[in-house]
Amino acid sequence: MGDGIRAHILAIVFFLILAVLLTWPVAITAGSALENEGDAVLNAWTLGWDVKHLLSPRALPHAPNFYPYPYTLYFSENLLGAALLAAPVIAATGNPILAYNILFIGAFALAAAATYLLVWSLTRDPEAAVLAGVLFAGMTLRFGPSPQLQVLLNFGIPLSLFFLFRLFQNGRAREAVGLGLSFALQASISVYHGLFLLFGLLVLGVERLVHSRTPRRAAGSRLLLAMALAGGILIPILWPYVEARRYVGGRSLGDQAAFGLLSFLLVPHGHLYARLPVFGEIHRYAHVETLFPGWVTLGLAAVGLLRRRSPWRRPFALLTLLGFTLSIGPALRLRLEDPPLLTGMPYLFLWMAFPAFQAIRVPARMFVLAQLGLAVLAGLGWRACRSSLPRARRVFGALLLLAVLEAYRGPFPRFPMPTSASALDTWLSQQTRETPFVEFPTLRTLDLTADPISLSRLAHQQFSTLYRCQPTPIGYSGFFPPLFWEVADRLLMFPSREGIAFLSDLGVRAVLIRSEGWLTGEREAFEARWALFSHVLELVQEGPEGRLYLLKPPRPGNGSLPQLIGKAEGERLWLFLRWPRGSRLGRIALTPPRYILRWRGEGRDGLIERTVQGALPQALPAYVTLLPLTAIPMPSGISRWEAVLHLEPGEIGRRSFPPLPPLELRRISEPEEIAATLPVASGFEELGLEFDNGGLLIALVRSGHAFCPGEVLEFTLFWTVTDAARWRTQEATPVVFVHLHDAHGRMAAGRDLPVDFGSRPFREWKEGEIVMQSYRLPLPTDLSPGPADLVLGLYPIGRPDAASRWAIRSGHIPLREPGAAQIARVEILPTPCQAPEEPFP
Repeated sequence: MGDGIRAHILAIVFFLILAVLLTWPVAITAGSALENEGDAVLNAWTLGWDVKHLLSPRALPHAPNFYPYPYTLYFSENLLGAALLAAPVIAATGNPILAYNILFIGAFALAAAATYLLVWSLTRDPEAAVLAGVLFAGMTLRFGPSPQLQVLLNFGIPLSLFFLFRLFQNGRAREAVGLGLSFALQASISVYHGLFLLFGLLVLGVERLVHSRTPRRAAGSRLLLAMALAGGILIPILWPYVEARRYVGGRSLGDQAAFGLLSFLLVPHGHLYARLPVFGEIHRYAHVETLFPGWVTLGLAAVGLLRRRSPWRRPFALLTLLGFTLSIGPALRLRLEDPPLLTGMPYLFLWMAFPAFQAIRVPARMFVLAQLGLAVLAGLGWRACRSSLPRARRVFGALLLLAVLEAYRGPFPRFPMPTSASALDTWLSQQTRETPFVEFPTLRTLDLTADPISLSRLAHQQFSTLYRCQPTPIGYSGFFPPLFWEVADRLLMFPSREGIAFLSDLGVRAVLIRSEGWLTGEREAFEARWALFSHVLELVQEGPEGRLYLLKPPRPGNGSLPQLIGKAEGERLWLFLRWPRGSRLGRIALTPPRYILRWRGEGRDGLIERTVQGALPQALPAYVTLLPLTAIPMPSGISRWEAVLHLEPGEIGRRSFPPLPPLELRRISEPEEIAATLPVASGFEELGLEFDNGGLLIALVRSGHAFCPGEVLEFTLFWTVTDAARWRTQEATPVVFVHLHDAHGRMAAGRDLPVDFGSRPFREWKEGEIVMQSYRLPLPTDLSPGPADLVLGLYPIGRPDAASRWAIRSGHIPLREPGAAQIARVEILPTPCQAPEEPFP
């Protein structure tokens, strides 16, 4: 065995030992625990699903989370490249937790080894290569509050650069094949890193074409070969992301994590430097990404940059500059909470020019290119200064030891994962018919980022689909589709009249109530509501671990189609869609149903025509049978009118019942009908509350008129905009507050939600467009029987005080106090009582 091979083997063994030590104690709990209960659970679930379906490409994209959406695997990183690496472990053990932890540990060794290969090929210096490998892998391990698998598995970046430089050195086809395969592998592990690597390869490819001695035509043909190979592999792998974007959209610049320059001085809390005064001071600010490269990296990279002996100084200086500049994001700040020092950074151009950047959540991850550039420059720096050092071996050992210490971020926490399925899980897995389920306890708030417990529950319930073999409408992912929030809001207060009907219409069949996992007071509140509705569900399994219920099948008559009706009111004509009670067709859609409404009126002044375009809500509550479309000005003297509605329904996804077909609804009103006005279903209560910010609350629909204490009061509001300029120029999002005052006049319950919750951002509302917003208000169990009043108002977000409320400028509804109107009265029933068998008679 030659010295070179022996050095390579020793380097790999060294990296493997370091990987185990730096990730300790992951190795001793690899089969049963993860380092967090969020992203790590998501990654392990993704690996398990991928490996199970690698040979079933049609089923692979449609994971069991966020039912009934398709392409749900692609709502986050699909990790297909990582699944190929994990497949032998999962095939042998059936344990995705073990496979995840092996990759978690091995990611350091893979990144270090790939960087070692790159630097050794450039310098033929094993010491420089080992040092660069440790530095690059160590910077990756320190990234973020808890590194994700797709961030750690970045070995394809240095490996791709290795093949790129080899291609320009000898121009052989096998280097082009290696470049195409390594790029495809990295992009299939992490689309983020594949995108970043693409821009790194473009910059370095141009640099090599300009400065390399290889004939440009030969190098260009080899690069085209690499591109064709990578494209042929990646197009079928990545195309489902295009399909998934139809459901989840992209991220605006405001949704992408802001960046502060102080992040370059931030280290993890358990790091060697975390207790030093300067680093401790930085931890006081709201930074997330820990990007400090380390003193060894910075010192040696500076030497490598200043020494002009190496021809590789220029390309890796460019790579460092590219990664540093783009990682700043669209605006330069000192701290996250500071206003921008400079806007219009280069990243902004990428975000506008390339749609793929609109999926990115953390632009700072592009610093991986700078990390690799700095690590290689550090290796070059060591090679340049070693000959001038009197005791180079000792200095190298000291630098390597310090590099290892700088790579250590502290012990990783361990959270146990379930290792066996319960009897309830087994019952679900044995169902031959698809049985979508929900599980309790579940999320506790809609503000998921502020509640780790809710995120943990979502992640664990999604992971359970691997052994329950059934889908669920909730999930944990990089993107949350619109219907998730409709589901989540109902699960917060489940069971309720509309909540049960909604889940049934969604296709959910099973409700699992676990015995464990509840927080103090949480179980009692849930069981109090459950007692009101236990007769509506069928108990099929019970044991020490919990209970399992089935929802009763939907009522017959669900195939009825909606109708177009109208109601004349003064000089306005209201046009509605009326759903027959019990109809489930078109009530829930994955994409908004679109419509075009054309109206023609004949009168003394001739023919009047109006055209209205819009979208229906994606989730129409079961108690809403009348949906207003528009109010058309109708002058007196109209003798006849005709309305034609073209309705293109939204997608129903993976649900089994027939979809709503495309419809053309027509309504013609003759003179006698106009004089009498058309009938409108009861339950649609007009309000006409005009607020000083340009908003108009048109009407209210309630789920009932009498409720039990402990039940959920559900109602739907219909909004429109009367002054678009004033509405869109509001500095803060309007928040709707709803208070319930009991029979004694005391406020007994309340809830505040942004006015655009469950709909498009409020600044996108058009003047005259009608927007629906559903509300759920939990009633206290000790609520006094008798009449109770619903009181509503608006205030700018962050200023809930009475003085900041928007004034109510008009309306026939009485004001309870300034800026608060009494919109409805409900009856609270005496206890004991039970929710009705038919919730919406």
